[in-house]
Amino acid sequence: MKFKCIVFDFDGTLADTHVGIVRTFQETFRQMGLPVLSEEEISATIGLTLKDGFHAAVKNLSEAQADEAAAIYRKIFPGIAIPCITVFPGIIEVLGKLKDRGIRMAVATSRSHQSLGTIAANIGVDSFFEVMYGAEDVVNHKPAPDMVMLALDFFKMTPDEVLVVGDANYDLLMGQGAGCRVCGVTWGNQSREKLASVNPDYIIDDIHQLLDII
Repeated sequence: MKFKCIVFDFDGTLADTHVGIVRTFQETFRQMGLPVLSEEEISATIGLTLKDGFHAAVKNLSEAQADEAAAIYRKIFPGIAIPCITVFPGIIEVLGKLKDRGIRMAVATSRSHQSLGTIAANIGVDSFFEVMYGAEDVVNHKPAPDMVMLALDFFKMTPDEVLVVGDANYDLLMGQGAGCRVCGVTWGNQSREKLASVNPDYIIDDIHQLLDII
């Protein structure tokens, strides 16, 4: 095996959260009386923490407004987004095969532990992971390498033994910053061209291709 461990991003990589996130962002903007951004504009922020995402989406947003937006988002997310969230096709099957091969697995996400645990259990992926890192676990969020560094320490592995998999440049830069090889996936929130711009080691269009890399 080339790798002993995989660190997965969550949104856009394992869970199809796109529609729910966009709708919740848009409703947050409506409740705050702000211009409602397009799906494309919101998609570009997915993978960042909530506050960072709101700052990225609305350039002149104040800290107080970003805090308010995050609070509204968290309040309305369960009712708007969670019913829309599904696991991407093939994910459960491939995670099972990886586990059977003895591959150890973790999640590194900008999502909070509370929503991560709820969604992971709802879509049936929580049992595959030994550890799931969320926004509360690090001071420096994606694209900083901190969450992957936590995983390296947890698994007692060197960077060359770990593959980081994600759908956004933030995920790939996080893995590269920790010295790991990285794999972009094209079924999430960024295009193949955007992923290729940070020179990942692999780009895949189907989760089953991951089995050939490992």
